[in-house]
Amino acid sequence: MAPTIFLLLAIFSIVESTVGEGGGLKLELIHHRLSLDNVSPMAAKSQIWPETSQFIVKIAIGTPPTKVHAILDTGSDLFWAQCRPCVKCYRQTNPIYDPSKSSTFQTLSCKSPQCHLWGSGAACSGTDTCKYGYGYGSGSTLGELATEKMAITSRSGATTSFLGVVFGCGHNNSGTFNANEMGLIGFGRGAVSFVSQIGPSVGGRKFSLCLMPYNTDPRISSSLSIGSGSEVKGPGVITAQLVRTSDQTSYSLTLKGISVEKTFVPYSTSGPPAKGNAILDTGTPPTLLPKELYGRLATEVRRHIPLKPIDDTLCYKGNLGNLVITLHFDGHVDLRLSTAQTFNKMPDGSFCFTAMGVDDKDALIGNSMMSNFLVGYDIDNMTVSFKPTDCTKIG
Repeated sequence: MAPTIFLLLAIFSIVESTVGEGGGLKLELIHHRLSLDNVSPMAAKSQIWPETSQFIVKIAIGTPPTKVHAILDTGSDLFWAQCRPCVKCYRQTNPIYDPSKSSTFQTLSCKSPQCHLWGSGAACSGTDTCKYGYGYGSGSTLGELATEKMAITSRSGATTSFLGVVFGCGHNNSGTFNANEMGLIGFGRGAVSFVSQIGPSVGGRKFSLCLMPYNTDPRISSSLSIGSGSEVKGPGVITAQLVRTSDQTSYSLTLKGISVEKTFVPYSTSGPPAKGNAILDTGTPPTLLPKELYGRLATEVRRHIPLKPIDDTLCYKGNLGNLVITLHFDGHVDLRLSTAQTFNKMPDGSFCFTAMGVDDKDALIGNSMMSNFLVGYDIDNMTVSFKPTDCTKIG
């Protein structure tokens, strides 16, 4: 869920944690479409599960703690939650976090090192409170920056707490968020992201995750790791060097083209693609491609599927077989995708392509195409590693 506007950058953050220096966190990823009340608290082996194609993390904030279910998003940095008092909050099933009832909540002033704007100074009000604003393709959030205690709890009941985590207390939030999505937890590369803040306490600014395919049995779980022990290693691992761009948040690679079986569809017909033209984004379900590229790709997909599409779409009813589509990134990084990663099964039994065309020159690789890969992100070394994995069998 790549932000469309950035009104703040909290650059320096100090995190105190009860976890031992360098000890990594093993977090549980749960593929559930059940009531959130049926899922035990997240933490050192935390929970994540898909909710309308999003993956939701459960985390406790404040003292006493309030449970927050936040969208896991590698395309943004800020962790924010809906907060009272609400100027405008979308409907939320669980109680909205009330900072006035927490003894560890503290707003940030404009003089604090955490309150900085990208390029144009602090986003400050006349009361000297550090304000923030974040916009996404699917909504926006406005509020104040603060620090708070965060806690994550394993299935065994062990709780790991972090003090002084910078987050956004959202008083004005809107968009396509549903009632089970209480905020968003950013896992981007920026200094204010959750993984950047807790990284020094758990063995480094790195993490790995394995996202379930859309229709996985909700009783099956896999894991998310942060810090030490999250490295993706072993046979079959492909590692790519991330591209440094002006965007200090995103995990960017250079997409050279896409193959449908053995037919190569170049990214551009007018020359080599721009460096860093593709972003890995767990907060966006579909893959978004420039319209011109998508049109050429759609032609090849139709040509290789011996079924009649539904209307003028890339949706089909029937057996698609195992159509192999390959993403070709710079550095000889080729990711072979199966139909489970490129087509989602719809409620009516049809299968629809997980990519769509947009008016943009860059691509965004969404969470559907990244399912069934163990993906390791290493911010300090600027690498991302992929290992084809049955994510239903990672515990």
